[in-house]
Amino acid sequence: MSQQNSIVLKSIDEILTESFFIPFYQRGYRWTKRQAEDLLDDIYEFQRQKKAGSGTPFYCLQPVVVKKRDQDWELIDGQQRLTTIHILLNYLKDQMTPGQTPYTISYETRPASKKFLENMDVAMSHENIDFFHMHEVQKAIAAWFEKKDQTCKSEFLHTLLGHDGAGGCVKIIWYQINEETDVTKIFTRLNMGKIPLSNAELVKALLLKRSNFEEQERYLRQLKIAQEWDEIERVLQADDFWYFLCGEKQEANRIEFVLNLVARDLKDDKSAIPVDDPSYIFLTFSSWFEATQDPQPFQTCWEKIKRWFMTLQEWYQEHDLFHMIGFLIASGKKISDIQNVLEQSATKSDFKKNLKAMIRAQVIRQNKSIEVYIKQLSYGDRVEVVRVLLLFNITSLLLNRATNARFQFDYYKKQKWDLEHIHSRTDTLPNQKKKQSAWLENTLDFIKDSVLLDQNAERDRQALIQEAETLKNSENFKTEFPTLAERIINLYGCSVDGSDSRSVDWGDTIGNLTLLDSATNRSYQNAIFPIKRKDIIALDKSATFIPLCTKNVFLKYYRKNVTNMQRWDVTDMESYQNAIINALQQFFDEQEAAA
Repeated sequence: MSQQNSIVLKSIDEILTESFFIPFYQRGYRWTKRQAEDLLDDIYEFQRQKKAGSGTPFYCLQPVVVKKRDQDWELIDGQQRLTTIHILLNYLKDQMTPGQTPYTISYETRPASKKFLENMDVAMSHENIDFFHMHEVQKAIAAWFEKKDQTCKSEFLHTLLGHDGAGGCVKIIWYQINEETDVTKIFTRLNMGKIPLSNAELVKALLLKRSNFEEQERYLRQLKIAQEWDEIERVLQADDFWYFLCGEKQEANRIEFVLNLVARDLKDDKSAIPVDDPSYIFLTFSSWFEATQDPQPFQTCWEKIKRWFMTLQEWYQEHDLFHMIGFLIASGKKISDIQNVLEQSATKSDFKKNLKAMIRAQVIRQNKSIEVYIKQLSYGDRVEVVRVLLLFNITSLLLNRATNARFQFDYYKKQKWDLEHIHSRTDTLPNQKKKQSAWLENTLDFIKDSVLLDQNAERDRQALIQEAETLKNSENFKTEFPTLAERIINLYGCSVDGSDSRSVDWGDTIGNLTLLDSATNRSYQNAIFPIKRKDIIALDKSATFIPLCTKNVFLKYYRKNVTNMQRWDVTDMESYQNAIINALQQFFDEQEAAA
């Protein structure tokens, strides 16, 4: 059996005696002055923080990928970084101890590069583009040090080569692939495809390295872990599970979501590894393995990964937890926030109680009663209204113990659901003639076939149809359109007798707002209520995802006595608002009679 890929952290000091070979398939050296200065600044800042007694235990460069090649290492990825460090070491060689020299780098396509790196002759710097960039970086390094004090060189070299006990050092993630691996495929993936080594791959290599296993059981244990790893990744690839946990699209390495939770468990309180470090997960795992006194660190770590995955599965499968946690994630909380709640909860019932308290704090702001808070919301409070309406959908499912229906967080997030007025606002009508004409044509197509039961309203409908037909060919179309459009909208939004002036006051309240996906929202172009209703019904017939309460709104389920399905009037708005208030009061066990 071939050797598994292995991974370790190595200090620069540990690779000084190595030789690296850059194969033909690699591009030439291309780092610029700016990139070199950024590296120097980062190491210098790390050094400054270590002096002050803060900062990370070591400065970590991104992974280098190598494969054994006779007495050399074939450098598959990391050429730019290691070449720059070599140029830096060569510049600082007068500060090195006797007998200490930089590692060597040779190039298959430009053999002279090895000699040039050791002694950069300015006369040769224009012989090829590699030499030019190498010389430019050397000049940038020299200029950078000239701006520092006299002790900077020795201190910088000490940081570059030092060990943790001597004030910190620079380390690299050393990823060694086995000798049977096709290096060109690895290189293509890492460089041509712009896909860097992920934290997941690095941690997997850390877990599967040979030293974790007894020789006689190594193959079976490695195989079992690899299979379990793949199974976790497979389950996470299901969008309904993934979007319950996370709001961001991610095609690969979804297992990093679980690894991040474990990293938070493993991280020492004194650890200064920043969470925004691209290699945070791997560095945390690696640091834990180095520092732990656990007699079976590998087994403990793997059990933590499996335990967290099973916890996430339990949350997904349990009806109440699925909806409460799903809501919190969808409304802006992170899984780490849920992790904190879990740590503070002694029992499962405590966990649910604490989650409910977090939901209330997330939704009902300003410490007001549910009724008062919801009645004051308006369209301008978009984030708050969306949260309330989403929770209304969630509570409608949770309060009905007779159903096992689940909210589809995957479709809700992928389709980007947002606010829409139920009864259209007349002040947001299209103002471009082309869009106005499209709105009028679409509306006419509907109202021509929609007879109204109320005689007065029916006469108005007939009159509006005639006026609209006339307006289509009018020279004053653009100026006359707003007035006619407003009359059409009001025909389908006023009270039954047409006398209720309160409809204007209710226009932006939560009683006139619902959730619609962005594509459907744009297609409405401020359509009248019955057109929106017709489209919602068509979507429902085709089994397209529609939040339960959005569907209920357009089917007018919240009004006790429905006399006209073509209108959305003030009584509908009041009934709908009260339904929201009552559902949230019942969910939070805060019974107040909604007016």
